[in-house]
Amino acid sequence: MFHDYTLIQKMKKMNIYNELSFAEEYDQFYRTSRGRAVDKAEKSLISDLLMQVDSREMLELGCGTGHWTAFFSENGFHVTAVDESTAMLEQARQKEIPNVHWVKADAAHLPFPNQRFKLITAITLFEFVEDIDVLFKEIDRLLKPEGFLIAGWLNALSEIGRQKENSPTFKHATLYTPEEIKKYLSLFGHAQLRYGAYYDSNFEMLDEKTDKGGIQPAFIATIVQKSKNYADRH
Repeated sequence: MFHDYTLIQKMKKMNIYNELSFAEEYDQFYRTSRGRAVDKAEKSLISDLLMQVDSREMLELGCGTGHWTAFFSENGFHVTAVDESTAMLEQARQKEIPNVHWVKADAAHLPFPNQRFKLITAITLFEFVEDIDVLFKEIDRLLKPEGFLIAGWLNALSEIGRQKENSPTFKHATLYTPEEIKKYLSLFGHAQLRYGAYYDSNFEMLDEKTDKGGIQPAFIATIVQKSKNYADRH
């Protein structure tokens, strides 16, 4: 979601998401060479996970400016896209993405009935919520038995995690390690993890290089099929 270090340094705090100027700058990042490289790496991972799901209906949590919403729509999904930022949704709606229903709401308190969705996605959302347990309980409520949760995470062990104190936004975010992610998702079922977006200390992409020098990936794509009730086991 936020991978350009120059962009990160400009971000003030969580209320930046409500500013239209930031929403526009966020989209502009993906037009840069670095943004395109990041996008390619992340979407390749998420695409592989989506192939495991037979549902064409999706609830997308934290849709932002619709960057991932457009990708999901292009791949044949009918998306209910949720975000609580007016500025982000305004930017998203301007893209006129087909097969999308936009909803302004808090992802942890949604106006949908129990077990409404067979597929829920959340790309780099968990790092920025106030209470991850509340959000997981809401996902548990909305997800059908045997339904799928596909998520993208920022790795706490990556260069973004190592330098997060230098970022006004990441300083207040909570990043998770692969083991912590597995622990959370295990309360739904057996999770699969995929890794990409490798950065060196200068935030140069290394994904195309064979030798990554032991560098941790910044992006972790995960999928878990719901075989347990999160709320009952946490």
